[in-house]
Amino acid sequence: MQTPEEYEITERIRELLKELKQKRGYTKKTISQKLGIGLTTLDDYLNGVSSFRLGVLLKLSELCKVKLGDILDVTVKVTTEFDEAVKNGKQKKANENVDWSKD
Repeated sequence: MQTPEEYEITERIRELLKELKQKRGYTKKTISQKLGIGLTTLDDYLNGVSSFRLGVLLKLSELCKVKLGDILDVTVKVTTEFDEAVKNGKQKKANENVDWSKD
């Protein structure tokens, strides 16, 4: 089972793969070959059975010509939620929900 963050990343990757299929005519088999993984592994990643490996994400970012950070950036949602809480006068509560120890 994926975490919410992993799910968001998987959704972004699904969109990138959809673009590769539409714009470049890639098949799922071609994509898996370019990523250096099997079709079953790609399916496992996309179905949330296992998490994407860093090496695969790096190859994907090169293949799609996007920054790895654009694929992994789950802070947009967190930042939006925090900004919304501040805007609504709930800054203290928003600060309590952020784990600052991970910096």
